[in-house]
Amino acid sequence: MDLSKLIAEVSKKVNGTHTAYDHTKSFIVVPVAKRYQSVLAEYIKMDGFRYIEVSSKICREDESPDKLFKIEKKLRFAKLVFKGGFLQTVCYLDENMNSDLAAAIITEVATFADEQEKLITGQDIF
Repeated sequence: MDLSKLIAEVSKKVNGTHTAYDHTKSFIVVPVAKRYQSVLAEYIKMDGFRYIEVSSKICREDESPDKLFKIEKKLRFAKLVFKGGFLQTVCYLDENMNSDLAAAIITEVATFADEQEKLITGQDIF
């Protein structure tokens, strides 16, 4: 499935808004508990396989709490990573994934990132 098409379908399922930058990168803004969280979906190659990486920023790396392993236990599909100077929630999708499952995963990424962003920064930045 085309990345833009998958993210457009997911956007409808989660009542979000979708912006396709090109055939390799799309943004979706997901409504989360009276707030909004931006999620980036982009094709990456890893170990010879093409994946869709889904990520959402939480805070700047220097703002991150010391005990991240306790926070990460709440996640089913995603993980916490430091990337590009930010603490982020990240997961990987197969490009042929069912859009219902992709919507559940992207919702987890957005919801968790938004919750942690609010707890850590007290703001709605990303």
